[in-house]
Amino acid sequence: MSSPPPLAGGPQGPDALRPLLATVLDALAAGAEARGGPLPPGGPEAVAARVREAAGDLLPERGTGAEEALRALVGAVGEGAADPADPLCAAHLHCPPLAVAVAADLAASALNPSMDSWDQAPAASALEALLTEAITTEVHGDGGDALITTGGTESNQLALLLARERAAAHGHPCTSSSAPTPTTHCAAPPGSSASPSP
Repeated sequence: MSSPPPLAGGPQGPDALRPLLATVLDALAAGAEARGGPLPPGGPEAVAARVREAAGDLLPERGTGAEEALRALVGAVGEGAADPADPLCAAHLHCPPLAVAVAADLAASALNPSMDSWDQAPAASALEALLTEAITTEVHGDGGDALITTGGTESNQLALLLARERAAAHGHPCTSSSAPTPTTHCAAPPGSSASPSP
């Protein structure tokens, strides 16, 4: 029976990651060189064919090994990527990431903190609190509290939830006890024309 692949965390994690990262960085460089510009040549069909060839059987009985799999797939995806860092790439919705951000993302991936409870992310929870306080101070001039979400949809849902809770606390009960939806609304108490403040 073969031993399980090494983990990214723990004392041995960095040593397990180091050779894999070298493979990934080499494959990214090779992919960018093969692409030769902001977009891959040949259009969707050509890109799909190159990826299909590099991927081979995605669920084989026996794999090629971590290094070869990373070399082949990262190279193919790198060659077939849209590169917002290329000077000829303009007006894309996504922007080029900073190298330091990608390095920090590697650390976050290796540590894998789960931000839904302190016991799964002690230091990351403390850092999130410091960051959100710094941002609210920068924007509003005084310290405050905030929450980092994964994107606009979750952020909007959270804002609706907080608005519902605030309205209820100020005597404006909501007509639905479920999570906020476009049809959930909060009403002023009978005889009042006041609306909840934002």
